Amino acid sequence: MAEIRAFKGILYNKGIIGDLSDVVAPPYDVIGEENQKKLQKKNKYNIVRLILPQGATNNKYVQASALFNQWLQDCVLVRDVEPSLYIYEQEYNVKGSPRKRIGFIALAKIEDFSTGKIKAHERTLKGPKTDRLRLLRACRANFSQIFSLFSDTKQEIDDILRKHTKKKPRIDIKVDGVAHRLWTLNDPEAIETVTELMRDKPLFIADGHHRYETALNFRDEMRLFTGNKTGEAPFDYTMMMFVNMESEGLTVLPTHRVLKNLPKINHDKFRENLKHVFEIKEFRSIAKIMSELTDSAGSHTIGMYLGNSSYCLLKVKNEDEIVKLLDGNQSRAWKLLDVTILHQVIINRVLGFGGTNIENSIKFTTDEKEAVRLVTDGGYQMAFFLNPTRISSVRDIANLGEIMPQKSTYFYPKLLSGLVLNKLEW
Repeated sequence: MAEIRAFKGILYNKGIIGDLSDVVAPPYDVIGEENQKKLQKKNKYNIVRLILPQGATNNKYVQASALFNQWLQDCVLVRDVEPSLYIYEQEYNVKGSPRKRIGFIALAKIEDFSTGKIKAHERTLKGPKTDRLRLLRACRANFSQIFSLFSDTKQEIDDILRKHTKKKPRIDIKVDGVAHRLWTLNDPEAIETVTELMRDKPLFIADGHHRYETALNFRDEMRLFTGNKTGEAPFDYTMMMFVNMESEGLTVLPTHRVLKNLPKINHDKFRENLKHVFEIKEFRSIAKIMSELTDSAGSHTIGMYLGNSSYCLLKVKNEDEIVKLLDGNQSRAWKLLDVTILHQVIINRVLGFGGTNIENSIKFTTDEKEAVRLVTDGGYQMAFFLNPTRISSVRDIANLGEIMPQKSTYFYPKLLSGLVLNKLEW
């Protein structure tokens, strides 16, 4: 199902840059204004100047294009001669546990979601797609890779990748405690083997839904503009990172919720209403809540903090009752996601707080201590703690063509932008 191809990647010239950790950046949507300024100051060639160009809306994209072409002309960025796959390994720690995630960067043929070859699990917003489309129109290049998952229970592709990581990496840097290494795989036989192994595999978008839909929209525009509908033009492909969802190095962190602007709440009544659906246990520390939450993974359990050292663990009494309670035609699997139960049952129904009201009143964080602090300091009223969404749930929901609630997954660590770029030309 997945049609991939090697490409002539564009990489920073070490002779000019020196320390490559000074020119890379996180994905555009997690940078933030403060970090953006830090990255700009770090190096005048930092990739953030291309992925988040500054200036008036009418010309900042044109300026990004001019800057990109200038860097190519000045050999700050250099294009490889041979079509290659780029092996990307990240070494990191999660709560003291060392892990490695390996995958490869290549071009993926852009497919309509209706084909079932590439599947989404997250809702997209109009604003970011408009912004990314303007940048793509102006620059005709991919500055960062979309993160996708595939299934390979035999680990055949991982074995090929690991075999080619025994030599010295082309890039070996450390950013925010995470090691990032990149190798070039230009052996035609190995490329052909990986390409064939990928051919029967559907792809699941992990991160980069806005960029994928942008690539899809740009492809459709270019087909109309050029009349080229062969499916083999440069705009028919986009740069992706491919990771085996069966890999032990794949990590999804939980994304907790913190709420403010809630109507005045009677905590005793709130608890009584929750008891219709949940078993409630009281605790006195966040450490205990997180420990109990981990031990209860898979049993639809949610942690809650109401301030004043009042912690609760909410465990669903009856799955069938949850399914009956929720309206709509969504699948049982969707209705029994922990994040669905939190939003649809606790926040929407019990608290009576949802819809557009919640957009400016909710903060997402992967740090449970930050969530507690926000409530304790008085700026927020309550926090909810979740177990991470399972990869199998991401796959199952995407296979059903359904979309998960916002911020259902947080894949860690994030892929760096600027390791390898793709210019939309053969």
